Amino acid sequence: MSDTSTMVFIDPAARVEIRALDPGLDEDAAGILAAATGADTIERGREVLGELCGLFAGGDLVAVYGLRRASTANEVTYLAVKAGVRRKGYGRACLRDALRRSGQRPLVAETDEGGVAFYKACGFKLVGRRTHPSGTVRYRLGWHAPGLRFKGGSTAAVRTRP
Repeated sequence: MSDTSTMVFIDPAARVEIRALDPGLDEDAAGILAAATGADTIERGREVLGELCGLFAGGDLVAVYGLRRASTANEVTYLAVKAGVRRKGYGRACLRDALRRSGQRPLVAETDEGGVAFYKACGFKLVGRRTHPSGTVRYRLGWHAPGLRFKGGSTAAVRTRP
């Protein structure tokens, strides 16, 4: 992963901006991320390792995702969209941004059974499944498509609803 701390992705038509942020300084980001950690606390949301990016729609932070280097790939560590604005394409836009930031490196994510359909709908392929000692099943999905990255900065997946 290259230095992307200054990278900003903007779609003026949709009033969407995605930029790197520091969850330790942003209570809203930590609160949104808390839902994705399983612990459902702001403190746990702040324990995320790697780079954190936030998606702002109309100036409001509505989604947060974590991205870190993992071996030969980049990994989406967390992806969370604020309650009340889900199913508007913000999660998909975050994944597009993660792909853009990953460049030629494959992008992987781990999720529970409920998230598999979302990642597959975004173009990810199932690459693994494992059962933790607790009995919880986790799925690993990946995307590697050099030359087929989202070109032109389109956020066609983002739509606004009244």
